[in-house]
Amino acid sequence: MADMKGKPIRRVKVSKQRQISIPKDFYEALELDDEAIVEFTGQEIIIRPAVVEEIDFSEDILKDLVKQGYSGEKLIQEFSKLKRNIPKAIDYMKKETMKLPMVSESLDDYLDSLENEEEDE
Repeated sequence: MADMKGKPIRRVKVSKQRQISIPKDFYEALELDDEAIVEFTGQEIIIRPAVVEEIDFSEDILKDLVKQGYSGEKLIQEFSKLKRNIPKAIDYMKKETMKLPMVSESLDDYLDSLENEEEDE
């Protein structure tokens, strides 16, 4: 990522179609491509690069199944069944997460409050 000193702020125009243009230096500094993550905190809109994250639970699944006593063909069958269900489980977790209350403060304030909670423990 390119180095952006300080917290640069720009005023951008919002079109009637709700579109904005990201300043070129911001775009390049974040190494944006054709997608971004947009988060609404209740007070702000935050734009982050969309990072494709490869998550492979195979090793964890296999360790758990072996611990449960599976082996041979039964291990392969159970592993295949669990692996097929991962996308559904992730979708379910996403839906459940979206039901949680939204953050009603700035991201910085929210992160500070989390740090304060950890210090109090």
